Amino acid sequence: MSKLIRNPVGVELVQETTLSGFRDWFIHRFGGLDQLPQVFVDLLNKPEVLLAPLLDELQPGDKLWLCRSLKIGVLYGHEGIALVRDRQPLIYLRVIDY
Repeated sequence: MSKLIRNPVGVELVQETTLSGFRDWFIHRFGGLDQLPQVFVDLLNKPEVLLAPLLDELQPGDKLWLCRSLKIGVLYGHEGIALVRDRQPLIYLRVIDY
């Protein structure tokens, strides 16, 4: 489902988020909980587990942001969530590939 990238380039910050905000975004992107396989529903019910690689490195003042690639096209681009410090994404969890 995802790929972890440290010090990502070519990624833009879209919206600051929270664990529940990430869950809501993911569900919305895929058309609702009833459209998702049970394994994803189970993961989304425990976002702290799914996002552990980001949360493990969270320091005071850090934020979680929804992000996307700067270039998006037919079968090209991605979206995900990043740990952001001083407006710079440090760790990017790539969730959706086009």
